[in-house]
Amino acid sequence: MRVLGAFLLVCGFVVAIGYLLYWFFSAVAESIPMPLKVAIVAAAIGLLLLFISIGRERYKASKKEEFKEVER
Repeated sequence: MRVLGAFLLVCGFVVAIGYLLYWFFSAVAESIPMPLKVAIVAAAIGLLLLFISIGRERYKASKKEEFKEVER
């Protein structure tokens, strides 16, 4: 259930962000030159990839960490 919930959450965010980007670039940003639009999208994708890689790295590191001083 947890995996399905995470999958649906990610899919919902991807669809919402995709629609917002489409709306922004078709309606709001008609006067912005194409190279600037490409730069904005590239920066957003780069930021997203950085967040994903940091999250994955933290997740993998948390499985390997051992806390000997912590009592449960």
